[in-house]
Amino acid sequence: MHKSFTLNRTDNIELNLYQYGEENCDKGHSFGPAVRQHYLFHYVISGTGVLHSEYGSFPVVAGEGFLIHPHDVTTYCADKRDPWHYIWLEVDGLIAGKIFEECHLSRQFPIYRPTRRDDNASTLGYLRQIVAHGDKHRLKVLGLSYLFFSALIGNRLQGTAAHPDDKAQHLRKAVKQIENRYHEHLTIESLAAYCNINRSYLCRLFKNAYGIGPKEYLLNFRMSIAVSLLSNGHAAIKVVGISVGYENQLHFSKAFKQVHGVSPAKWRQENVRAP
Repeated sequence: MHKSFTLNRTDNIELNLYQYGEENCDKGHSFGPAVRQHYLFHYVISGTGVLHSEYGSFPVVAGEGFLIHPHDVTTYCADKRDPWHYIWLEVDGLIAGKIFEECHLSRQFPIYRPTRRDDNASTLGYLRQIVAHGDKHRLKVLGLSYLFFSALIGNRLQGTAAHPDDKAQHLRKAVKQIENRYHEHLTIESLAAYCNINRSYLCRLFKNAYGIGPKEYLLNFRMSIAVSLLSNGHAAIKVVGISVGYENQLHFSKAFKQVHGVSPAKWRQENVRAP
C-alpha cells in the first residue's frame, strides 16, 4: 500500500506541509543515498528498519520515528523480515526547526522515542486523519499537523537532548537576530559581532545545526517571507523585495530565483489564483 499527497499551495511561513504519505514497505525496501530540501519525519506504525547518516546508523521500531534534516545525505532501509509501515510528513517553515528541537531531535540523535507508548494511538490518529483527508482540506490538514507535532512534543522521551551550552545560546541569538532584522542590511560579519563570536565559528554553528551556513539560512528565511507576501497581497515586486532587505529589485529577483527556481513574478503567476 502506498499513498502520497502534495499540497497545491505552501504559503504558511510558520509551518509549510509540502508532502505527506503512507507506505507499507516491501521487505528490505531501501531509499537513498538521497538529499532532502526540507525536514522529513517518518512515524513508524509497525515493523523495524535502520536510518543511516554521516552521524551513524539508527535502528527504528514501531511507535518511534526518525527525522531527516534538510541537505543531509541519508539512506533508510526496512528490515528484510519485518519491514516498516510508516506515515511521513515533509515540512519546513520558520518554526519547523524549533518544533523538532522541542522533540529533542537533532542530527546526532534523529530518533523520536516516546515516554508513554499508550499515548501513541492518539498521536497516530492525527496522522491517519491527515492521510484520509487528502489535498481537498488544506487548512484542516495543516491544523492536524500542528496537533500531531504538539502530541510528539508532549510525549517526547526526556533527557535525550543536550544541555544548553554556549554553542546553543550563540545559535539561538543569531537565529533570533535574523528573525528580527532580516529586512535590514544584515551581514554575516555584523551577525557574528552581535553574538560576540567570529565569522568562522558562527558558520560552523549553523553548518552543524542546519547543514547550511548563516548566509544561506538568511537567504532562505527572507525568501520564505517573500513567498508569503507574494501570496497574500498585491504588493509590487519591488515593494516585496524592499520588505525582505533588497533595495535593488534585480538583486531580489536573482536571490528569489536562486531559492525557488523562478522569478518572483513568475512564481506569483503560477501559484496565486486570481480572485
